[in-house]
Amino acid sequence: MHEHRQSWEDLIIKHSGCPKFKSRTCCIYNSRSRHPANDPDKLCPCGRMIRRHSLLGDCLESTEAKRGNTEFQTPDRFLDGKKHSVEVPVNVFGTLQPSGCKFLRIDARSPMENIFQLILEDCGKQKPALILSVYGGAKYFTMAERLEKEFIRGVIDAATMANAWILTTGIDNGISKLVGEGISHYSLLREYPNKVKCIGMTMWGTINENTRLRLKHTSNGNPPPLCERQIPAKVEEDRETIELNHTHCILFDSGKLYDYLSDSQRNQFVIEACKDTGDGHTCYAVTIIVEGGTGSLEILENDITGKRPIVLIQVCIPYSPLYSWFYNR
Repeated sequence: MHEHRQSWEDLIIKHSGCPKFKSRTCCIYNSRSRHPANDPDKLCPCGRMIRRHSLLGDCLESTEAKRGNTEFQTPDRFLDGKKHSVEVPVNVFGTLQPSGCKFLRIDARSPMENIFQLILEDCGKQKPALILSVYGGAKYFTMAERLEKEFIRGVIDAATMANAWILTTGIDNGISKLVGEGISHYSLLREYPNKVKCIGMTMWGTINENTRLRLKHTSNGNPPPLCERQIPAKVEEDRETIELNHTHCILFDSGKLYDYLSDSQRNQFVIEACKDTGDGHTCYAVTIIVEGGTGSLEILENDITGKRPIVLIQVCIPYSPLYSWFYNR
């Protein structure tokens, strides 16, 4: 008989008891802040409208008011330190249907040990033997159909035969879109009995407002005010949404919108998965960079430092500074 496995939602609720398992939000303003009379859509440096902040506790504005400063001046820019953001309970998590993509919004400073253990529990505590990072790829890159099929088939073969977890940016374009759609295609063909674990890591502030609202509405326990638009309705966003064929999507939050993820989280996740725990289990890591640009340099540098194998795939660009940088290391 199979051991009863807790749902993704139950696992997150259980982990929420950990002091370091938190989300993060802007604390320049709070839910009681009101917009200036002459500018109802005035923005905070975090990217949200002043009147749409979700923080329930004290903020910089209210703290200054208690000190007698009733003319609070909005800071010129958002500071990444603790001054302009604060930890809050995790409240955006769930499972999107019908794809079954499990998502979580969490503090960008969260220890990766906590994230790894959460996903490990969701996978029945079966540790991966391989962490396959698949990154790179311009937003609108193209790959020949035959090469695309061979590439995806190779990635999925490696993932299923080696019990691998695939890591991508999790967004619905470029190489992460190709990987997600490839996994879905081969799953529908029933060629692979085991579901491939594909984990997307990106920033909450990278995805567009419609996606953020969908995730909030899907989450349990979010009161209606928290599910309202936080940016002006007139703003047209050319931003990302998540790739729904991933099994997991971890959305890191710095408290700021329009923010992008460095390679720190992926690198620490790989280190956590591959570290020797003394149980006799070994996990290896390989990185595949497909048509990478300058954004891939940090990934390469971290993997070179970690002495992890790297595969570079050039699709259609005859020369790129990335390859020159890599081969001259």
